[in-house]
Amino acid sequence: MPEFSLQEIVPGARVALGGVCNRGIIDQGGEVLVVDSGIAASEATPLRAAADGYRKEGALYLFNTHPHGDHVYGNQVFADRPILAHEGVRNELVVNGERSLANWKQNPRMAAFVSEVTITPPTITFRDKMTVFVGAIEVQLLYFGIAHSPSDSVAWLPQSRTLFAGDLLFNTIVPAMPPGSNSANWVRALEQLEQLGVEHAIPGHGPVQTPAALADLRHWFVTLRTFVGEAIASGWDRETAIAKVALQIQEVAPRGATERLSMGIGQIFDEISHSA
Repeated sequence: MPEFSLQEIVPGARVALGGVCNRGIIDQGGEVLVVDSGIAASEATPLRAAADGYRKEGALYLFNTHPHGDHVYGNQVFADRPILAHEGVRNELVVNGERSLANWKQNPRMAAFVSEVTITPPTITFRDKMTVFVGAIEVQLLYFGIAHSPSDSVAWLPQSRTLFAGDLLFNTIVPAMPPGSNSANWVRALEQLEQLGVEHAIPGHGPVQTPAALADLRHWFVTLRTFVGEAIASGWDRETAIAKVALQIQEVAPRGATERLSMGIGQIFDEISHSA
């Protein structure tokens, strides 16, 4: 895995790279808000050190965009500080956190990352929106409902039009669509994000690109949903649809991480079938 590094997006806002997911540091005047903690203490420790370097004697907060382990399993490194999130994130970690962690430990690729994780839920929650000021930087924490996860939120900096999108945005790779996701709601969430007038968009995964990446992912989802809908209308069964649609979408809108296509297409197949 690449080494931890920080890339300044605008003054006071940096993306933290080198982990399983992209994270962020927002700072001004010795106050800091960290966006997501990473998959484990090994990822969160250099992030915390960097945040403390900017903090000096001011406040330090952590914000979790959603409850998936690669974004929250580093929370224990920030347990002495307020952890902010939508109320659904706390509920998911309290109710299902240990069971989800046990599943991660069964994954040979991830077991080493999460072996020493202690589930650390958010301590301050909101329902629809929370505004935090980091120095004079306004940060709006906005909830978008069930999309990639049961509870997706973003950090929006209206003054610089900078968006930490969490996993509502995947760049260049196939987005993860696990059970509990909803592609129709995801399309609507991306439409709402585009309407903000974003000038800088930081994805949860993939390289930082122009804000056009939001529309690109939305178009990808719309195309994929169209292909799946046509497959269902043609009478294809689930497995046939997965195999054929995977080829179709890669032909017109190729992305990396194609191993995720089977789960995603199957998820959308079930969505559309159950809504018919």
